[in-house]
Amino acid sequence: MAGMTRRQVLKSAGVAAAVTTSPWWRVGKSAAQRAKKLVFWHLPNFTPLADELQKQQVYEFAKQAGLKEADVEYAVVAGEQAQQKLAAAIEAGNPPDVTRLYESNVQFYASGGHLLDVNDLVDKMRREPKGIFESALSSVMYKGRAMGVPLAVNPWPVHARLDLLEQAKVEYPKTWDEFIETSKKIQSPPRLFAFGMCLGLVEDTTDNVMNLLWCYGGKMVEADNKTVVMNSPENAAGVKVIEAMFKTHKIIPPGAISWDNSGNNKAYQSKQAAFVMNPTSIYAYLDGNDKDLQKVTGLMPVPAGPKGAINQIDTWAYGAFKKTPYPELAKGLLEYFMQPAHYDKIIQSTGGRWVPVYKRLFDSPFWKEKPAFKHFIKMAETGVPVSYAGSPTPAAGEVLNTHLIPKMIQRVLVDNWEAARALDECHKRIVEVYARYARG
Repeated sequence: MAGMTRRQVLKSAGVAAAVTTSPWWRVGKSAAQRAKKLVFWHLPNFTPLADELQKQQVYEFAKQAGLKEADVEYAVVAGEQAQQKLAAAIEAGNPPDVTRLYESNVQFYASGGHLLDVNDLVDKMRREPKGIFESALSSVMYKGRAMGVPLAVNPWPVHARLDLLEQAKVEYPKTWDEFIETSKKIQSPPRLFAFGMCLGLVEDTTDNVMNLLWCYGGKMVEADNKTVVMNSPENAAGVKVIEAMFKTHKIIPPGAISWDNSGNNKAYQSKQAAFVMNPTSIYAYLDGNDKDLQKVTGLMPVPAGPKGAINQIDTWAYGAFKKTPYPELAKGLLEYFMQPAHYDKIIQSTGGRWVPVYKRLFDSPFWKEKPAFKHFIKMAETGVPVSYAGSPTPAAGEVLNTHLIPKMIQRVLVDNWEAARALDECHKRIVEVYARYARG
C-alpha cells in the first residue's frame, strides 16, 4: 500500500470486492420490493481518500448483497452533530442501521437495548492470525457480549513541533513541569501559543483534561466501576496545573475554552499551536495537505507527572441498531468492513488516522518504516480509556456525552472557582449518574 496513489487505492478496493462470491448476507429476489433502505451514517475521517473509500465499500457491499444503489442511503454526519442527531433518531424510532460509535457509547446504547449483538463477528476477528488488541474489546463489551465491532485503537500522542524545539535548543519535555518551561521558550503569542489544549464543552476536553490528571494520580472512578473519586487531592493537583497553564503561564490560547472537537486540530494545522494531545487525525491530515509541517511533527508520549506518564487510547467501533429492518444486512456490512483485506485499505488510506485493531497489520512497511509511529504499538497495548481507572460503561458514556468534566474545568477557568469546589460539584454529578445505572 505504501506509495500507492489515491486512484490505485480505490481501484484495488474495487478489485478486492469483485473477487468475493456468494457471501452469506446476500439477499433473495424479494429484495426488489424493499420497503426501506439500508442506512449507513458516515462520520468523516479527516482524510478525503478514506471517506471516499468508505463510501465505495458500502456500495460494493450492497452490490454483493444483491441490492441496488437506490436501496442504500449513505449519509455524512459531522462529528460534532453525531451524538445529538443519533439521540434524536433513536427517540423518533429511526436510527441508522449502522454507524460509528465513540468509546463507551457502545455500552451507553447497548444498555438502552438499542444495539444488535455482534459477538460472533468479534469472535471471528479474534481468531485472525495474531488476533486483535485486547484493549480494543473494553469499549465494545456489555454484560459479557460484544455489542459493537472495534474499528480502531487510537493512541493520543502529543503532536509536537520538533523544529521549534530545535530552534530553541531544547529537548522534548519529559515532565509537565518541563513542559511549561519549554512552552514559554518556544511560543510567541498571539500568533503562536505552545499548548493547544481543548477546553470547550466537548468530548476532546474530557480526554485532554483526564489525560493530564492521570499523570498526577487522579482518575474519575475506581476499577470497580462503582466508586467515583473525582474530588481527590490528586485531581485537584492536576486541575491547578491546567489553571496555571491557562491563567498564569498563558501557554494555552484563550479561545480554547470555546473550541469544538476540531479546535485543537485546526490550531496545530494552522501553526497556531506547538503541542496538542490528539489522535493522529492531525498527522493524517498533514500527510495529504502539508507535508512540510508533517516532516517536523513528532508523535510523542505525554510528559510525566508525579505518578508517571499515562497515555490515553480511545476506541472507535461500528454499531448496528436493533431497529434495522434488515439485521443480517447490517451485520453483513460490519463483517465486510472488517475483513482484513478491506479493513487494511481503509486504515492505510487514513495516513495514520486509524490504528489497526488487528495486530498483524502492524507488520506492514506502512507502520514500520515511519519513525513517527515508533511509540504506537506500546501505546496501543498499554494505554487507558478516558473512564480510567474504570472501564467503558453506560455511566461513563453519559458522563462523556453530558460534558461533566469540561463543565468542571470551565468552572475553574471561566467562573474562577477553586479547583476543590469545582471537582466536588463534578464528583456529585458523576455519582448521581453512576448510581442511576447501578439501580438499573
